[in-house]
Amino acid sequence: MNFGVPQAVDAQDAGTLRSCNGTQLPIQCDVFIAGSGPIGCTYAREILEKCDPSYLRPRNAVYMAEIGAQESPVVGAHLKNAVKYQKDIDSFVHVIQGALQPVSVPLSATHQSTLGGNSWTPPVNTTKNQLVICGQNPQQSRETNLGATAVTRAVGGMATHWTCACPAPHSEETSKSPVERNELDSLLKRARDLVKVDSTVFDESIRHTTVKNILTDSFPNRNVRSIPLAVQPHVKKNSGFVTWSGSNTVLGDTVNDSRFTLASEHRVTELYVHPRTGTILGVLMRDLKTNNDYLVNARAYIIACGAVCTPQILYNSRIRPPALGRYLTEQSMAFCQIVLSKKYIESIQNTSNPIWQALIKQHRDKHPLDPLPIPFRDLDPQIMIPYSSAFPWHAQIHRDAFSYGDVGPRSDPRVVVDLRFFGKGDIVAENRVDFSNKEPEKRSEHTDLYGMPQATFHVVRTDADRDRDQKMMNDMTTVANSLGGYLPGSEPQFMEPGLAMHITGTTRIGSDRTTSVANACSKVWGLSNLWVGGNNVIPDSTASNPTLTSMAYALKGAADVIQCLQC
Repeated sequence: MNFGVPQAVDAQDAGTLRSCNGTQLPIQCDVFIAGSGPIGCTYAREILEKCDPSYLRPRNAVYMAEIGAQESPVVGAHLKNAVKYQKDIDSFVHVIQGALQPVSVPLSATHQSTLGGNSWTPPVNTTKNQLVICGQNPQQSRETNLGATAVTRAVGGMATHWTCACPAPHSEETSKSPVERNELDSLLKRARDLVKVDSTVFDESIRHTTVKNILTDSFPNRNVRSIPLAVQPHVKKNSGFVTWSGSNTVLGDTVNDSRFTLASEHRVTELYVHPRTGTILGVLMRDLKTNNDYLVNARAYIIACGAVCTPQILYNSRIRPPALGRYLTEQSMAFCQIVLSKKYIESIQNTSNPIWQALIKQHRDKHPLDPLPIPFRDLDPQIMIPYSSAFPWHAQIHRDAFSYGDVGPRSDPRVVVDLRFFGKGDIVAENRVDFSNKEPEKRSEHTDLYGMPQATFHVVRTDADRDRDQKMMNDMTTVANSLGGYLPGSEPQFMEPGLAMHITGTTRIGSDRTTSVANACSKVWGLSNLWVGGNNVIPDSTASNPTLTSMAYALKGAADVIQCLQC
């Protein structure tokens, strides 16, 4: 892999492409990819592995730009693989919190009635001079905001801290897809292999098996199963560690391919479209460390920057099909934490399983004062109750780190189980993220912290959504009560909208140009060499984790890119 540090030289063809500060010659590559998450890495690997090498450059065949920095010695690795976090999962909460940057924050109340003297204060009774602090969004209504939505700007993207949950979507979660289900199933299988999905890694865990058995016995018709996780067992058996998959897993040996270049801390600003041919001529990219702009010319362009930043780049490029940012769906989320019932802890203590008996004895001998019969290295439970027509939501009963729900000193984490239930939302054209003011043909007046058009959400759940949400909450409390009592402070609650961070639909694929942004191969309508990727291409309302589905669509998109390159 090459780490992209472009050299600025004199600009060329500025009349056609508009100058990049008037100082640079274009960087030449075959394929330009914006975004280094699992989707961008899927495209990169597939193209470099499957495309006939004679059609690719010996260097800069694939040029990837990432707005964030590389935060791990391993390019795009999951940060939870560090020993520190595997020993103390709750400490990883702070890593997640630090990685997430809010997307749209309404203005705060800034009037300070007790501020005395001649100290400066914002003007009173005016909307012209609103005080905008730290990138707050004066266009954002609190009532229609997805307030907890955030993005991770880093090499590897969200996959530096994701849960790695990769369930296959239910047929009702793919009903709008323009890709036939048999083909999609084949793509999903390939995606599972690419990100190394395994459902058996936690099967020898005492807690995992205990929770799974409780739920299976209590809900025999709900298809209780282990979560399919992008994870591999640790090389040392019974170490208490696992290896979580990240973008590095998807990228594989491509990272060492001399034809692959990664430019970190480079913002993709806009694409230049030929006014007559519908061809992308180049992309403007800014080095955030120097503020120098660079032009990149490619034969194919792929924007895979997430459900908000992908339509943001298209909008800033004046690529604004009718469906851009619309048909946005986000999952509702109900959450609670329970402390396992005393009877279940006693059943572990009194087990007849000889393997468990040996592990418990070994633990007791080493830690005679520990009141729990659960080894410290016992892996966390990772169980799910999948989406079904009768129960149209996705449930995860497990222990993991999020930006919320850490146990802290309140209870021993070995007896705490998290319940996260994800509900789908109706597909509504008016539910959207947009980037315009009242005059949409003008550039957005407000920008985000990175100088791009400020995203503003307009999302309202329907009456049917609220009805499903209430049924989902009732189901969660039933499941929770089968396991134990609520951890104080983590009683059943709906979380702030957007916290699932599973937005779909903002550049959705489809067969109708008026209701979709791209075709079944993720190629943007009306443009001959532009593809989009990510959860944003999913045209359906989903309740289960969407990453695997997005990777499947990326595999189909990559095949289309390869076909175009080899024409």
